Amino acid sequence: MSDLSWPAARIVGRTAIRGYLELGDSHLRFRPAGLAAKMQGAPFAVQLRHLAGAGVVETTGLLRRGKHRLCVTLGDASEQVFDVSRPDEVAAAIRERIPGGAA
Repeated sequence: MSDLSWPAARIVGRTAIRGYLELGDSHLRFRPAGLAAKMQGAPFAVQLRHLAGAGVVETTGLLRRGKHRLCVTLGDASEQVFDVSRPDEVAAAIRERIPGGAA
C-alpha cells in the first residue's frame, strides 16, 4: 500500500499519460487512470533501492513557456519524467525514502 499519492501525468515522448504517482515504503509506482489505463498506459513501478535520485527539471513547451517537472533518475541513468503540481515537494519526499540518502 502506498503512503503518499499525487495526481500526475507520466511524460512518454510527446504524450502525457494521466494517473497517480504513489510512494510507498519500498516502491515508487505510477498507475494510469481513466481512459489512459485502458488505451495508453502501462503502469510503471520501481523499487526505491534502484533509484539514483529525484529532482526538478525545467522543460520548454509551446510558446516557449517553461514548466517544472519531476525527474526521477534510475540506477541505470535512465530518467522518468512526471508532471505533478508541486514537483519540488514530491522530489523531496522521494529523496527522503531512497536508501543510502541519494540526492
